[in-house]
Order: sequence, then structure tokens, then C-alpha cells
Amino acid sequence: MKFALFLDTCTIESYYIKDKKAHLFSNDKPYTFWHALSPECFTATWGAPFLFDEGYFISWDEWDELPDLDLDLIFYANEKIGLDDENRDKYRVDNLRKKYPNAKIVGWMKEMWLRMPGDGYPIHPYDFSIPRHRNRIEHLKECDGMTTAGVYNLKNYDVYNYLEECVGKEIQFMTLPIPVDYYFDNFYTNKKNKSIFAYLPNPIHRRGNTYEFAQYIGKKYNLPVIYKPLQAGQKFDYLSLKDFVELWSPSLFHFNLDPMDCQPGQQGLQVAAVGSINIGGLNESHQVLFPETATCDEKILEEKIVEYLNDERKQFEVIQYAWNKLNELFHPKLLKKQIEAIYETSN
Repeated sequence: MKFALFLDTCTIESYYIKDKKAHLFSNDKPYTFWHALSPECFTATWGAPFLFDEGYFISWDEWDELPDLDLDLIFYANEKIGLDDENRDKYRVDNLRKKYPNAKIVGWMKEMWLRMPGDGYPIHPYDFSIPRHRNRIEHLKECDGMTTAGVYNLKNYDVYNYLEECVGKEIQFMTLPIPVDYYFDNFYTNKKNKSIFAYLPNPIHRRGNTYEFAQYIGKKYNLPVIYKPLQAGQKFDYLSLKDFVELWSPSLFHFNLDPMDCQPGQQGLQVAAVGSINIGGLNESHQVLFPETATCDEKILEEKIVEYLNDERKQFEVIQYAWNKLNELFHPKLLKKQIEAIYETSN
């Protein structure tokens, strides 16, 4: 299959896969970015182009004239500038059909919530007085199908049920993949430090009480607490993904009390892939991989931490359960099968 991801706009540059490596369209050089461990290994859906004989990612706003490609399937996320009234004509699905007449075009909902330009907070999707929401419905109606990430609770989220009703199409859910084998070969170890890594995502509203709870548990039970160093005014993603994983993966406990149950939880996938234990949070991956600690109730979490500290067999059981579920539900091989099925059923 010849497959491409399209976004209306993105800070990630357009790339193609050749000899199992990502290369930039702009200069044909190997490419890496903050969601990549190397030119051979991208995380999340960015790794989907690696799964097929020909794979591409196109950030549409980079191009005056889209590249000449013979494509079978396009996943198109039109969620930013392409939904503004003044840009709708340029970023319509019909333009992709004219350029790639052999391709089926599936509306890829990369984000559950739409955002207003310049606003960091989600806007409720039911408000059709906002043109961007109305344009999103129209965009998805123009596509041959709809897809988004979800393996558990996300499948039942009200916004997706509502979109299915409005668009008249069933959402075909796919996994949020992680390169399990690469993480195992490069970062997995069963010799963990009895320490805590306190994970703080960039959006402040997703940090919950992670920092304070990590400090409390670390002091009470004499566990070192590790953070990503961040100076005032420093770019948040100054570390490469590889350096970041190397920073947190030696710790047995990974604290992440993210209260958002509408998030897939990519960090939780990585935690399972390196053999650590995730503590706290409500992301989908937390609920699927680490169900005993998928809560922000600090009393429950403290009880579980004490249990794990006192019982190495229990530690192993938790890590093994997460590892098995990770391979069952989030392996790239599963994503490839799901994409092939989406191709067959979209029309």
C-alpha cells in the first residue's frame, strides 16, 4: 500500500520513507524531530508511514503545489488553519481528490477538541455557532471515512458519538502505536533504581498534583525524586526524545497524575515499554496498562506504592501485565492491520 498522512499545517516538516528512514522532502536528508528517537524510529501515529511500501507525511501549508505521488490511502487531519473560513477552499478534500484520484481519503481526527487560533484551551465541539466546528463537520462529510486513536474508554466519549451522528459515518478506531521492539532493545531493563521520576507535561492543566505528590512520597519513603531540569525561559522540549527517555527510564516509579481521561497517554505507553511502573493519572493508556494506579486519589496511590516497595513479585506482576497489554493493543503491527481494514471499508 502507498500511504500518506496529511495535515493542513504542522511544525513537523514533510517527510518520506526510503530505506526504512525518514527523509525531508526539502533536501532529501535524514530527518528527526521531538517525537522521533532516530530517523528510523518515530513514535505515535507519526510512525505509520514506516509500515508500508511507500509512506509519506505532508504538511500541506509547506507546498504551493502538492507533490506528485501515486497514493492508495490518505489520512487527512484538517484541524487548524484549514477550518478557518478564509482558508477552506485551499484545504478542501476535493483538492486532494483531484491531485490523488486513486486514493481513498479518511478524515483523521488527530485531536479530540478543536482550538481557537491563539487560544490554548479547548472549545466545546457542540457549539455550531463557531464556524470552525461547522467546518469540521463539513470536512469529515467530504471524506470517505473517519478515524482516530482509541482502544478503551476513548471509544465511548460523547464527542465521538456526536460526530458520528452529525457526519453520518462510523468512526473506525485505531491504536496509538509505540515502537515496542525499539524501546525494548534500547531502553528496557529489569534492573531499576528505586527512585521516582516526576513527569510534568508541557500543558500546565495536565500536571495535576504530580510534583507535590512525588515530593511527599520521596521524602516519606526515602526515594530519590528526579525531574527534567528546566530553567526559566528555556524551551520545554530542549531535550531530544532519546535523551529524555534515558533520563527517566532507569527509575522504577514514573509519577504522572494527569487528570485528563480524554488523552490517549503516549507517555504511559513508553513507561510500559521500558519496564517501569506508572503511578497515577487517568489517561487511556494508564487505565489499560496500569489499572491499579490509574487514579489521582493519593491515598490509594500511596497504598499501592507501599505494596510495590515491599513485594518484588508484585512489581514484576504489574510490569509484566503492562508489557503484555502493550504488545496486545499498541504494537505497530496492529496499527498496520487496522489501517488496511480502514482502507477496505472506506468508500
